[in-house]
Amino acid sequence: MTLSLAGVLADARALWRSERELLLPIAGMFFVVPMLGIVLLLAGSGFAEVAPDKLRDAVMAFYVANLLPILLANLAIDFGTFAVLNLYLQGGGRTLGEVLLLTLRRFLPFLVIDIVAALLFSLGSSLFLLPGLFAFARTWLAGPAFAAAPERGVIEAFRQGWRRSSGFGWIVLLAAAGVTFLVAMMLIVVSSGLFGGLATLVGDERVGVVTGYVVAALIGGVAWSALGVLRVAAYRRSEPRQGM
Repeated sequence: MTLSLAGVLADARALWRSERELLLPIAGMFFVVPMLGIVLLLAGSGFAEVAPDKLRDAVMAFYVANLLPILLANLAIDFGTFAVLNLYLQGGGRTLGEVLLLTLRRFLPFLVIDIVAALLFSLGSSLFLLPGLFAFARTWLAGPAFAAAPERGVIEAFRQGWRRSSGFGWIVLLAAAGVTFLVAMMLIVVSSGLFGGLATLVGDERVGVVTGYVVAALIGGVAWSALGVLRVAAYRRSEPRQGM
């Protein structure tokens, strides 16, 4: 089946509704909580007071000083992403506990897929932005391919992801991810302004700051959940047509 942005978005909307009772707890545990932790770490980093020419050194120092919590937060988000994929591609009426146990058993191979895909994206981006985006889009369906058929292994998952994003498919995948990120960023910017105004009315700046942190984490959690559902929708829509 040919990938189309409208088709992927429509399928993702239907998928979201079909499993939202289990999807929301996964998002809360594995997306919102670790994202809130990262937001709080960034809030205490003091980046806003760093001179532009020293920002790179400050970022490196921040990562070194907070390596363990950042690593744990990213592992939680990766686990949640795989849980979302399993919910739809291996769910079959399973309970939340069963989905999480299944995810735990198969997490290491998925983590390898995620790390390799991230390295390819980083390598491509270091050369030029477009190769990085191309690598991202062509490997984005490897995770769903592994979740759907883990017995085929990691290499076959990458082959499936590459095959299913051929032609103009990678542009559709990139557009779907880009729309989600753009909407999330716009919501965070708008909400930050609203809560800044609320803090002014209340007379306590901390109200707006704390509320803004929580809302940013909530928006990030919803966005990351949406990305997972979009990957499932794109994977299913990219199924090759069966012959007569």
